[in-house]
Amino acid sequence: MDVSGFRRYLPAIGFSLLVLVTSLLPVPEGAGEQVPALLGFALDKWVHAASYGTLAVLLAWGRQARDVTTVAALVIVSLCYGAGVELLQALVPSRGVSGADFVANAVGAVLAGLAWLVAHRSGALPDQTGPQSRQ
Repeated sequence: MDVSGFRRYLPAIGFSLLVLVTSLLPVPEGAGEQVPALLGFALDKWVHAASYGTLAVLLAWGRQARDVTTVAALVIVSLCYGAGVELLQALVPSRGVSGADFVANAVGAVLAGLAWLVAHRSGALPDQTGPQSRQ
């Protein structure tokens, strides 16, 4: 990968570091006791879905993924990263591993991957041309 191709991944790298840091910050005592809900789901689950959906889209953008196989692989990368972050949270005293958080991560990443594919197929996202273009 040339330097210009690597630059396309910088947003995904930066965002993944932001997710890591915010996920490993200690939670203030009592902060999780009254989490507001939206459409029957705790607000933190929406944040998880949005975060890992964003990561999947940034990875797809970096790769300029257009086919189902590539997008699925990038969704899996996003989910593996999320699983790793969840496991690291076990090392933070005020945090813990949550299967519900992982499910929210998965829902967000899968829906974002599907949205990326639909957007490409519908023409909403133009194909890239030039030396940075990849299949």
